[in-house]
Amino acid sequence: MFSSQGSSAGQGAAPKKVDDIETKKQEFETLRAEIAAILKGRKDLSELSEKERGVLRQKYSKIASVAREISKRSVNDEEHKKYAEYAEKLTKRAQELGSIAKAEVPETSFEDIKGLEQVKRLAKSFIFMAKNSQLLDYYHIKGGLGLMMYGAPGTGKTMFAEAIAHEMNLPLFVVTPADIFKSYVGQSEQAVKEIFEEMDACENGAILFVDECESIFSIRTSETKDYKSAVTTELLQRMNGFGVNGAKRIMIGATNRPDQIDPAYLRYKRFSHLVHVTPPDFEAKLAIVESKLKGIEHELTCEEIVRMTERKIAKTGPLGTTVEMAGYYSAADLCGALEEACRLALEKIEADQGSQPIPITREMFEAAFKKIPPSISQEVLDTYTNFRGE
Repeated sequence: MFSSQGSSAGQGAAPKKVDDIETKKQEFETLRAEIAAILKGRKDLSELSEKERGVLRQKYSKIASVAREISKRSVNDEEHKKYAEYAEKLTKRAQELGSIAKAEVPETSFEDIKGLEQVKRLAKSFIFMAKNSQLLDYYHIKGGLGLMMYGAPGTGKTMFAEAIAHEMNLPLFVVTPADIFKSYVGQSEQAVKEIFEEMDACENGAILFVDECESIFSIRTSETKDYKSAVTTELLQRMNGFGVNGAKRIMIGATNRPDQIDPAYLRYKRFSHLVHVTPPDFEAKLAIVESKLKGIEHELTCEEIVRMTERKIAKTGPLGTTVEMAGYYSAADLCGALEEACRLALEKIEADQGSQPIPITREMFEAAFKKIPPSISQEVLDTYTNFRGE
């Protein structure tokens, strides 16, 4: 029984007709004519009413999605390039009208993320589910294409969101609290509606990445402002439709404070997938060091540099005593320390009135790691590992 369903469903939609790309081109031209009719020759976007701006934003997002699809399907190199450029240009037009969509599908891939194999495995499992809607149907899994990444700052959560969008070849909408919360009554709810309507215009799917999501998805209390409660209600209703009936509407959240998120958002089928993005392990840090110092002469081996990151963090304990605890470098911390070591080499060249590169010395690395210590303490790490009872 499964094999018969799997063979047809495994092909996804019905086989594409030869003229399917021509149908897309016709749709592209129709949308272009609709946009021209709204603009009526006006080039100054300030002349548009708010209603016109909203309609145009959706039209531009949709036509960009169509252009992206034509480019993807085209076997003609010139045509592929032309429609890819159209997609970028039209997305930028949407941005001028207030869209939060990125102009291009992100180029960041999982190969660019060093180490963190367990997190990659979980992310790739999520992608497999999103790509295989027929399997979700077979197992009666309805919706649930929501992924929440949590962990200390600088551990690469944004890169994971970009890599997922890259892997799925979907446009990425990046939203922050400033895009949601507005000054006047009703504007915040309207902002949420417009974001989701614009995503719906991307017929082949889209990814909504909510950064600093603890600010948007915060726990509701008796003191919560009415406008925030209204935004929460609107978001929860919209999230229920994500991933339903094979629609590749995906939400990814990133937070440093998962404890501040309202449990209603963490309910299964909203953010069904919770992933702790941990600090880089030895192998991950080694890969980062090798990548950052590629082609640069340095006295120490990459392994010796990584061992320099095994440092303590001094914390003030009871009665003013100093307590030392394990410290963990985030990927951002490590990159910052390596760049500081390079900067010290530049200082040395300048002081010696030289103009040629010099090797980075042990002393430079030691000074750099002293200036940029690890930002993640064991105490902080424990709050994340205990969040879901890991």
